[in-house]
Amino acid sequence: MTPAATEKVRELLQQENDPGLGLRIFVAGGGCSGLQYGMTLDEEQEGDTV
Repeated sequence: MTPAATEKVRELLQQENDPGLGLRIFVAGGGCSGLQYGMTLDEEQEGDTV
């Protein structure tokens, strides 16, 4: 991530005011169109890996 993107994520996390949140980057099956990539603010889930 670029420094600007990192700063934006920090701002978003501060706005949410929930210390349990982090940035989740994910890949999901997209059927005929291939894989889809996304990002969301989410809490740690059992089985998460870094």
